[in-house]
Amino acid sequence: MTIVLENIRSAWNVGSIMRSCDALGCDLILVGYTPCPVGLNLKLITKTAIGAEKNVKWEHFEHSQEVFENYPNKIHLAIEISDRSELIYDFLKTAKTKYNSDNNFLVWFGNEIHGVSELVNSQASTQLHLPMNGKKESLNVSSCMCSVGYLIQYAFC
Repeated sequence: MTIVLENIRSAWNVGSIMRSCDALGCDLILVGYTPCPVGLNLKLITKTAIGAEKNVKWEHFEHSQEVFENYPNKIHLAIEISDRSELIYDFLKTAKTKYNSDNNFLVWFGNEIHGVSELVNSQASTQLHLPMNGKKESLNVSSCMCSVGYLIQYAFC
């Protein structure tokens, strides 16, 4: 499984996600203006990554279309609540029989306010969402990534 972050604003969210990627053994793709662990952003990312920024394999693309072009044989999963998104539990019930490994997945997470872009939503194999039982409509992106990552990985154990 590879995690894709599209236009994430917060370097602290990126650092937290890097730490979860390290725990899960995932690679990371950073897209658009998502902070990369270099230059001035490195100190901010390091605050929450706590060393994971040294272990996680990552790459950066300027535009999300480049990711689709560079990874055409992967299953692109957009994590987004929409009228066409599927509850992640329903997807995972059949995922192990349809796909041979979680390594086939690129799992997209979008901007903290606007979510995954329309381009990604339209090109993704499917859209998935976590159930939300409270008044809030979504989790913090780093919390969501950790939950989704472990659910997908657990489904393929």
